[in-house]
Amino acid sequence: MIAFKYTKTDRAEYIPHLDLLRHIYRTMRRAGIPVEYSRGFHRHPRIFMNNPLGTGIKSVAEYAAADSAFDGDFAERFNAFSPAGIKCLKWARVKDNPNYADCITACAYSATGLKPFDAAALLAEESIKITDMRGREVDIRPRIYAVEWQNGELNFTLGCGENNLRPDLFCAFLSGRYGGRAKDIIKTASLMRGDEFV
Repeated sequence: MIAFKYTKTDRAEYIPHLDLLRHIYRTMRRAGIPVEYSRGFHRHPRIFMNNPLGTGIKSVAEYAAADSAFDGDFAERFNAFSPAGIKCLKWARVKDNPNYADCITACAYSATGLKPFDAAALLAEESIKITDMRGREVDIRPRIYAVEWQNGELNFTLGCGENNLRPDLFCAFLSGRYGGRAKDIIKTASLMRGDEFV
């Protein structure tokens, strides 16, 4: 099993999640990196990815694992055949599937374009209710882990997985409350529990 960290930038951020999986598989095929297939009637390559990232959001902290016995330099071979914006940053051989969709519990992001506001005051609020995309009123405060300004750039950490808060929806909330418009939302880190490959 090979676990790897990769980017989703340079317009690759507009590739939907399932198409991204296909891009990764095709890149590995072109590179001559063998991938095991699942068993059963509908066989598919055993590639496991972290939770989907919203379309249009860049990332330098995406994770995947592939059931492969490839014994060469994975990053060098993968990057030689990968499309622009999808590049392996580091990799490791692991015994079992790290299950990134489950073990990543929070993600850090940065964004520009929003009007300055008092981040400490926002974090001091006990409840922040918004209407989600399904029309339900939800309290997003428990899903906001950190917010701070650094050199005119907003850095924030949000829940992922079961406690997920999409960064574009969070920025839309900030824009509606404080003004400005978020630009260049980038996932900068994926935070995991346990000793999984990072």
